[in-house]
Amino acid sequence: MVSPPRSHRMMLGSWKAPTPNLKSNFNPAGLILLILLILIMFAVFIGVTGNKKTPATPEQIISVIKKQGYEPQDITELHYSNNAASKTSLKKCIAFFYEDIHFEYFHLSNDSTAINLYSQFHRKIVDNYNASHIIETENKQANFVIYTLDNGEKYNVSIYVGNTVVYAYCDSQNKNEINKILDAIDYLNP
Repeated sequence: MVSPPRSHRMMLGSWKAPTPNLKSNFNPAGLILLILLILIMFAVFIGVTGNKKTPATPEQIISVIKKQGYEPQDITELHYSNNAASKTSLKKCIAFFYEDIHFEYFHLSNDSTAINLYSQFHRKIVDNYNASHIIETENKQANFVIYTLDNGEKYNVSIYVGNTVVYAYCDSQNKNEINKILDAIDYLNP
């Protein structure tokens, strides 16, 4: 067996693994960044899992609307006749219309369909009334979003909770009529 030349033997014999210098590798900015990342992940987790609302059932909506003195209508079939594709996602639509007050509650097959419908109503409100808004609120949490816009003339609401959506509007002076119903089903406050 042939041994390596003396110059190579010296190199191989004198090689030592580097010893980490912990003091020179400590980075306080990196530690702060790591702690912030952990806090953000915790906040997102709490936001996703905490403060969930329970979606109202069609029966609850009917009961609350009647208690407020209005006559609820099941307009599910009307939506089916206007849009045949809605049969796959819309389970029930309860509404009432009284003078300037328009209120619709949608019970849908899943949360993503509710979010999509909420977005359509939100866009409609913003497109029609946002140029002159006076009071606008939006609360987003775990499984719901509450959006209201009052421009001094019209009051508009678009809300989703789980697999349900509420779309309502009226003259601003009658917004308490809509808000009483939303309060009764715990849809108005975050």
